[in-house]
Amino acid sequence: MNPFKFSLFVFTAMIVTLLAGCQSRVFNNYTPTLIPQNASGLYTFSFSANIPVGVSVIAGSERAEIVINGETFPMQSVEGSPRTFRFDYRMPAGLAEARYYFILHYDTLQNGVRRTVTRFSTQDAGRIFTAELITRFAIQLVNERGPVGATVALVGNGFTSEDVVVLDGNPAPTVVRSPNSIEFTVPPLPAGRSYAAVVRTPAGDLPVGSFRIDAGRISVRPGNLQLTSGDADMLIFGIDFPAPAGGLRLDVTTDIPSSIIMPEVIIPAGARSVSASVEGGSPGRGSLFVEAPGFAPLTVPVRVD
Repeated sequence: MNPFKFSLFVFTAMIVTLLAGCQSRVFNNYTPTLIPQNASGLYTFSFSANIPVGVSVIAGSERAEIVINGETFPMQSVEGSPRTFRFDYRMPAGLAEARYYFILHYDTLQNGVRRTVTRFSTQDAGRIFTAELITRFAIQLVNERGPVGATVALVGNGFTSEDVVVLDGNPAPTVVRSPNSIEFTVPPLPAGRSYAAVVRTPAGDLPVGSFRIDAGRISVRPGNLQLTSGDADMLIFGIDFPAPAGGLRLDVTTDIPSSIIMPEVIIPAGARSVSASVEGGSPGRGSLFVEAPGFAPLTVPVRVD
């Protein structure tokens, strides 16, 4: 045979085989491999049937069954979609896995003779399907953004007192309210960016989603400072939420260091404000610059006479 004709023959045969394989796939399984556990104990198994092209099916003859863990059950067709079937299975107590396959029946009319065709999903998949119940999972964050110190809830199932919410590897103060609810406090991390949130459990991490930290607000009273050299005045620094465990250190700097004398400023854990004594040094005019992780910077005008 001519080499060119032989190559063309092989190529054509491959295409025909691929098309035939696509057309022969009958079962489209809609059942997830991992199914979140629910309180009712009922779980939906479903599939749609793709009858091969060219097969003359008698309308309404399509029917299906499912075999789960060795038991056979009839499936119901979905209204408006006669070739989509579903079955609500009650998982036996103590069982967390289902091994199953589908059976499809339909009638054809060939040369005036009615014939029933039966197909098994194992013919398509080459195996029995498996569905596993997830007893621990995080569904979603109630809020997907917030400032440092804010309390954020998330819901799910199977939470325990050992679980901790972690943002990009940074543990957040966490309180487990119930097996279905967790609250965490946004830790002092840089604002203006999103962090991958997970629930860290003894059995591994449960992904939650993305949480964005918005810039918090630092306030100060009075809003500007006027001192006489050698005298002292009081500044009160405040934030909108309680300071985290260990307190919140405010990084206070100035462009007139010889004119300002003041101690380190730390808002105690659980507090929202702290006062600090500021003493005037040599005369000068400038500013105090206040910064903290997760907070918008603050500038306080200063004048020392």
